[in-house]
Amino acid sequence: MDESQFKETLVERYLNNQATDQELEVFLELLKRGELDELVKDHMDREADNSEDTKTGFLDAGVFQPWAQWLNVAASLSLIFW
Repeated sequence: MDESQFKETLVERYLNNQATDQELEVFLELLKRGELDELVKDHMDREADNSEDTKTGFLDAGVFQPWAQWLNVAASLSLIFW
């Protein structure tokens, strides 16, 4: 597995809540260094493009949209780095 494929897999596992503790440590370290910025941006762009209702993140009350998970990621990362 080459480095770019490893990073893509790592981001996917993180987003699907399947990352191990060791993978989380690697993910956060690479994120801190800015090595995952482009991958994360690409994923966010794809999720935004797939979203049917970008204003609220909900189609109906209580229906979660996938792109809204990035809000959770952003909030978590801001807590970690602040």
